[in-house]
Amino acid sequence: MKSQLTLAWRNLWRNRRRTIITTSSIVFSVFYACIMRSMQEGSYDSIIGNLVKYYSGYLQVQDSAYWEEKTLDNTLEYDSALVTRIEAMEDVKLVTPRLESFALSAYNEFSKPVFVIGIDPDKEDRIIHVSQKIIKGSFINPDDEGALIAEGLAGFLKIDVGDTLVMIGQGYHGSGSAGKFAVRAIFKHPSPDFNNNMVFLSLPAAQNFYSAPGRFTSDVIMVEDHYEVAQVKKSISDMLPANKRVMTWDEMHPELSGMVKGDRAGGIIMLWILYGVIGFGIFGTVLMMLNERRREFGVINAIGMQKDRISIMLFFEILLLAMLGAFGGLILTTPAIWYFYHNPIPLTGDLAEAMAQYGMEPYMFFSVRPYIFLIQALTIFGISAGIGFVMVISIARLDLIRALRS
Repeated sequence: MKSQLTLAWRNLWRNRRRTIITTSSIVFSVFYACIMRSMQEGSYDSIIGNLVKYYSGYLQVQDSAYWEEKTLDNTLEYDSALVTRIEAMEDVKLVTPRLESFALSAYNEFSKPVFVIGIDPDKEDRIIHVSQKIIKGSFINPDDEGALIAEGLAGFLKIDVGDTLVMIGQGYHGSGSAGKFAVRAIFKHPSPDFNNNMVFLSLPAAQNFYSAPGRFTSDVIMVEDHYEVAQVKKSISDMLPANKRVMTWDEMHPELSGMVKGDRAGGIIMLWILYGVIGFGIFGTVLMMLNERRREFGVINAIGMQKDRISIMLFFEILLLAMLGAFGGLILTTPAIWYFYHNPIPLTGDLAEAMAQYGMEPYMFFSVRPYIFLIQALTIFGISAGIGFVMVISIARLDLIRALRS
């Protein structure tokens, strides 16, 4: 086996030009495949991260009936023991309660329906970073009786910091709710819909407004990595009683999940087209090498080298070509992707404006997940191995007399 491997390596460099051309084609194919997959996965990570940071979180623990009927009657009592167990999980970064509902807001002669969220300001700020989005005023504290209102809503109501926002709505168990809230700050939400109708209250203020003391609509859970969501969901589900359930971001936003899956499928199709081009390139080179060396194979077979040893030698040559190309591609790709991971490519023009309007950062992000690199290298290696087996069959069918006369 060692002698065949040594012969295979020496045979590669008998025709340096052909080896360098073939290896270079594999190097750049691996490079482009890795760049494309890294860019795709980086964009998915950015989209999902923006969604969960601006609103839903990665997971939510809710009443089992809340998602189908989002009323305050389907709220939960705070369970500190459950929260402590969830926070103790290895992949969980943060758990924070919320109370969400709707109300009619008014100031002077203007009024508008609003989406009201009662939050724990300190914890919530670690998720959606509201304090960083404040354009006027100051952030609320956990016991504050004031309100944070979105920029678009403030513009519609003609209300400013220090003014009093009036809200009326329906509270827990059908009770009426009404309240006055001093505007502590105006913030700009990246989502146009939320920027036009969102109001933040401290959790105690929201519970008091909706006559729902000690109740909340969901526990929002943040994890270290959205790829761990399914595992975390399974672990949390085992803890929950029958009247509660846990939902993941893709269950709460199926349209986004479907878009990501569809786009990922399109990217994989493009990758396989690229792999097809790579495969035909390697196959053409190997076929040319086989035809050029047919007489050589006939001679060494005639002087005593068995066909299976010739086949193993040729198979090793093909695998060495693939390994050179794959490792060369990874060596070329890794620093490039690592640089762009830490320095995303900024977008300009209409595309940047459109992304900003939908709450996404106007950058082209990259991912450095190891499987992106590993899969490309293994795929190229697998294609080369398949071509090698085809060549082995050709050697097995080699006609000694015709080969000597070729």
